[in-house]
Amino acid sequence: MHRKETYNFPFAAYPALRLMLWMMIGICVGHYLLAGNLNWILPTLVATLLLWASAEFILRKYRPVLYSTVSICLYALFVMLSAAALYTFSASKDSPDYAALEILKLYEWDDVTMAGSVRNSGRSASGRNVYELDVQNSVFNDTHSWNRNYRIRLYDSNEHNEPITAGDEVQLRVRLYSFPDRRNPHEFDYGGWLLDRGIVAHGEVQQVLEHNQVNRLGWEPLRAKVRANVHTVFDDEQAVIARALILGDKQEITAETRQQFSRAGLSHIMAVSGLHVGFIVAPFWFIIPLLWGSRTGKWTGLIILTLILIAYAGLTGFSPSVSRASLMAWLLTYGKLFHKVRTSINITAVAAVIILMIEPRQLFDVGFQLSFAAVFIILLVMPKVQRLVPGKWRFGKIGGLISIILVSIVVQLGLFPILVHYFGEFAIVGPIANALVVPLLFFTVPAALLLVIFSPLMPQLFQIGAYPLTLILQWIEHVAFMFGSQSFSYLSFTASPSTLFFVWLFVILLIASIRIPTVRWKMAVILLVGLNFFMAELILNKPVQGKMKVTFLDVGQGDAIHVQTPNNRHLLVDAGRWSPMSNSGERVLLPYFKHLGIDHLDAVILSHPHADHIGGMPHLIEHLSIGRIYQADYPYDSQLYHRYMHLAEQHQIPIYHATSGTMIDADPEIRIFVIGPDKGAQRDRNPNNHSVAFKLVHGNNHFLFTGDAEVNQERQLAYKYGDFLKSDLYKAGHHASNTSSNDFFMQYVEPEITVASLAFRNVFGHPGTYAVERIHQFSNRQKYTSLSGGIIFKSDGKELEKVYWRNGN
Repeated sequence: MHRKETYNFPFAAYPALRLMLWMMIGICVGHYLLAGNLNWILPTLVATLLLWASAEFILRKYRPVLYSTVSICLYALFVMLSAAALYTFSASKDSPDYAALEILKLYEWDDVTMAGSVRNSGRSASGRNVYELDVQNSVFNDTHSWNRNYRIRLYDSNEHNEPITAGDEVQLRVRLYSFPDRRNPHEFDYGGWLLDRGIVAHGEVQQVLEHNQVNRLGWEPLRAKVRANVHTVFDDEQAVIARALILGDKQEITAETRQQFSRAGLSHIMAVSGLHVGFIVAPFWFIIPLLWGSRTGKWTGLIILTLILIAYAGLTGFSPSVSRASLMAWLLTYGKLFHKVRTSINITAVAAVIILMIEPRQLFDVGFQLSFAAVFIILLVMPKVQRLVPGKWRFGKIGGLISIILVSIVVQLGLFPILVHYFGEFAIVGPIANALVVPLLFFTVPAALLLVIFSPLMPQLFQIGAYPLTLILQWIEHVAFMFGSQSFSYLSFTASPSTLFFVWLFVILLIASIRIPTVRWKMAVILLVGLNFFMAELILNKPVQGKMKVTFLDVGQGDAIHVQTPNNRHLLVDAGRWSPMSNSGERVLLPYFKHLGIDHLDAVILSHPHADHIGGMPHLIEHLSIGRIYQADYPYDSQLYHRYMHLAEQHQIPIYHATSGTMIDADPEIRIFVIGPDKGAQRDRNPNNHSVAFKLVHGNNHFLFTGDAEVNQERQLAYKYGDFLKSDLYKAGHHASNTSSNDFFMQYVEPEITVASLAFRNVFGHPGTYAVERIHQFSNRQKYTSLSGGIIFKSDGKELEKVYWRNGN
């Protein structure tokens, strides 16, 4: 008689894997559902424990068949509830002191004396020293003492100050900054990041009043010494890469270099992790067979390995990635020495369980997700992929190189959803770049570490020995720039659908079960269901046709407005500001468009050639495709203006002079009427009075933009157009200065909403008091980017709707 073939997953062989999955579910419950509420979870946990104990003693004796199922379910529930409680307790323990935050806001931009202990120290990407201080006492206005514990992040640009390290007791004079919030929809939530770390304030160190070096025997002084040794052994240019490569210290690496490494798929070599720990431990694995002979040898080897791992983790600052990799390496070595390795999957799960028990919030750390996802993908998928390679190649002379390329391809593709979700980019040249670099690291990482540690013994000799390593570092940097600077090296993505993770999971499980027919078809069916949900989500998230979105970006003291038309075309009105240190194109606009997946602007309208309106144009021209540019016919002489014009000519972007009576054809569902400046009008020496002013009409909704038009141009507009100026939304002229939004003009506009774009506490004194009074008199609602950050309105042609983007709506 034919017996149906079945397959039962060997859960008994993976106890740690089951425990890890249940813990992850429990932590997610604590994070998303409990929101810090322990009131009901603890009684439920106790009740579950009692039921589990009852099942062990009662059901086991009287209902043995039922006992097994009930016991397993109660055990799983107990683990999940314990993990949820552990997460909730951990989150509440380090939750920020919001009461202290509100009090400190009252003293923003004031100098405050603070005393406390340094929690940790480092350097920012801009090269400033950064400290986290656990404050015990604060003195306001030199008189009012406040004994309250809170945490603050401090920046120190004074290189003359004595280095401050973790554990030091200090008294500092600090200028408090305003607490940061997100200024635009696409921006990193720096304030939220601070609060997640329990930090309720940040500021600049003005003066070190007292400094007690409590801890000079810990890891921080040793790390500082090793960092200094790197610059002794290598030239300054290579020392920066060497510090990142062997210590994970990326503080002095420029943003451009980081971007090139990322787009070449090589950023992981500068983030000390499992790869580097593997290179450090690899020599030890070659001597493992020599230790198998005796129990003493095994324990001696394990102790030596433990010391090596602790030392390397200490030199890298006990970063989470190195700690994770060191724990996994130790467990694998222990299993190898004492013949307890049943499966690498279970060993990896043990490491995850230990880490989550110590700090359950690690589950939501991108480093944790990337490292463990990469390991599980390699363990599940690589054996199946390797079988596709003919044996003569796999076991031949180039077998090692083939393995490196395969691992890179499998990991890159396997981590695709996570990389896209967090970084919005995916390196497609990673396998090639890794094949050219990773084999060299097997020698470079341990050799460079040994040279740096022992270089003080014979500096000149070690400098000579570092020459081949210098050549390798130059090669690594060359490969990163060669691949990372090419436009074809990476793909950019907008926010990924949530169902992509579901599809990703079952693709991996399908590949892992490809040789088990009874499981394979089940995974395939679930995957097809997931693909249907994925396609449905894409359709539901598709931009709704017929709606227009107007976004007033916060670029500080400048203008930049993005108009997304009903047919998904993109207009930019002005391009923000320029300064010697940055420009709005690089800092705000390009990241914003990249976040939305926009690589082409159909038109750019520049009101006038001042630096706070054309500041981002050079950067945008170099990085985006632009259909055409409209600007005023006004001669202007500045380096920024000439550079922008030269770049536009170089990229063959047509430039049109917009004057009164011009119609800008952008989308058949909207109308753009240019109402100023007049063609051939008498020249006004003030460029503001030659601003391109226009009215945008979408159905019954009218929008008025006047650039920096002041009283003279507003008088001309009022005289010429009168009631035609009536609008639902008015972008206040000249950043709401007293020279604009005059009575005789506003009485015709009478907007429902007025939006002003300006910086908080700017040197020009905007908004002007009289302008604010006039705007308040003639409009029902007033919005200022200096107070609200980016401001978004949607139009369906009938009504205007404000988008509250901070709430995700």
